[in-house]
Amino acid sequence: MSVSSIENVIAQCLSMQEDEITVLESIYPLLLNIHSNPDDKPGQLLTLTIPITLATPHKVQLDTSAGPSASLEISHLPPLILRVLLPNTYPLQDGPRPINLRAPLPSGEKFGSWLPKTKLRSIQDKLVEMWEEEKELNGEGIGILWRWWEWVGSGEFLNDLGMFNGSSLELSVPPMTTPSTFHTMLKSYNASQIHTDFEQTAFSCSICLENRKGKSCVQMPGCGCVFCTPCLSSCWSLAITEGSLENVSCPSVSCTKQRALRERGEAMDNDITSDLIESVVGKSLRERWEDVKEKRKAEIDPSYTICPRPSCQAAVPPPELPVAITFDPKFTSKVIRLSDISTTSASVSTTETSRTTDMDVETRSAPTIPTEDRWARHRTCPKCSYSFCLYCNATWHGPHTPCAFPQTSLIVSEYLSYPEGSEGRLKMEMKKGKANLERMVAKYFEDEANKNWLESKTRPCSGCGVRVEKSHGCNHMTCGRCNAHFCYRCGDPIKPTDPYKHFNTPGRSCYQKLFDQEEIDRFEREAAGGAVGGGGGGGGDDDWREFRGIWEW
Repeated sequence: MSVSSIENVIAQCLSMQEDEITVLESIYPLLLNIHSNPDDKPGQLLTLTIPITLATPHKVQLDTSAGPSASLEISHLPPLILRVLLPNTYPLQDGPRPINLRAPLPSGEKFGSWLPKTKLRSIQDKLVEMWEEEKELNGEGIGILWRWWEWVGSGEFLNDLGMFNGSSLELSVPPMTTPSTFHTMLKSYNASQIHTDFEQTAFSCSICLENRKGKSCVQMPGCGCVFCTPCLSSCWSLAITEGSLENVSCPSVSCTKQRALRERGEAMDNDITSDLIESVVGKSLRERWEDVKEKRKAEIDPSYTICPRPSCQAAVPPPELPVAITFDPKFTSKVIRLSDISTTSASVSTTETSRTTDMDVETRSAPTIPTEDRWARHRTCPKCSYSFCLYCNATWHGPHTPCAFPQTSLIVSEYLSYPEGSEGRLKMEMKKGKANLERMVAKYFEDEANKNWLESKTRPCSGCGVRVEKSHGCNHMTCGRCNAHFCYRCGDPIKPTDPYKHFNTPGRSCYQKLFDQEEIDRFEREAAGGAVGGGGGGGGDDDWREFRGIWEW
């Protein structure tokens, strides 16, 4: 071959190299590095950092010399770093030469590799074979760097090297690395790559219907729905401000419908964490969400109570159950609790009057713990550390001191049983204070009036027990707190998937009573008034006809 033809081939090869490198740089701008050539040596030296992204998440089994250890499911593996030399006659006559191939650990350590050296050498050999196969197939060499990148980046080389055992990928734990450390490295790298992919992907927000990059969006845990941060912040801020915890969740139509149609008592997956809420609505609303969530526990769970301090009002959980204590019949304890003296005094007087023999003492059953513990009324607020009595809400006065006013209703009843100005009332006023008793009486009558009004004008929710008042409309109620469906007439729960079956079942007390007679009469009056005021337009008759159809249905 003449010198001019060789120069033409080299010029053509350099042009093809530039085109191939330009394409790779445009797609992976930060993953390709062209090394400088100050000595003007023939060829170009490149470093390719090829990240590995599997098509679907795969189970990875970590193997040690002692056998399989831990496993995890990942979709991203740490990149392979390939240093390759492109000769002047690449790609037409000579193939690229892999100089070095590394698989560094994702922790950034200089030493250590997540692939053994034998596998790395096999990969280098396979890269050379791929260019030779293309040359033999096409009659001349062609650019192979793109195919190399796809073969490594898609994880296809793992299957070609026989690293799959069924559907699971087997990786050997590197020397000088513990299985737990290697497991954490792979898991952390996989999570970071998933987050990076999410930030660089465009999503359509189903609230504002605009396309936004993932770095400006939030993905719901569990369901995977994506919303832009401003829209989700508006929804959650309103829900937290109004105290509607059920709405601090995914606002998509499908998820909202699924929550509305769930049966009573059915658990609903909600993986919303406090960190996620703070990233969306801020610290202050996150703190309010936690406070309302704790107070909701106290409203639903009768074992919880509310801290009596006005500046706190946090939910106080019940104390932990005491550990059961068993006694060895051969062991006699000399420890006596002062709180148990009153419960054991009667038994002491009985044992003094009757003596038992040594045989009776040995066969006597083991002593039992008193069932009534005066410490059960003690509570400590987890937020402000305030210790108080559960019965009187006063500062904790110990197990031996009785509450100042243990039963207000009994005190008020006793006070009102005496005639006004009588000696009994005067004694109670001198003992407890007239102003205190008048406040207790006023509070007692107010509570009784509220209780009577609640019992006559409201109904308890079948789910959470909160009282609900119906102003108008049908008897199919939906609780605004727990979203439970129930009948306002009888209080029975209603299936949300078929709510009107309750009113269409013959034999029930609510059969054909979706609307009360008072509601029908009110609508008839309004319809008649609308017909007269409307000049005989007939609008009221149409509305009544539609209303009557619903009621009969």
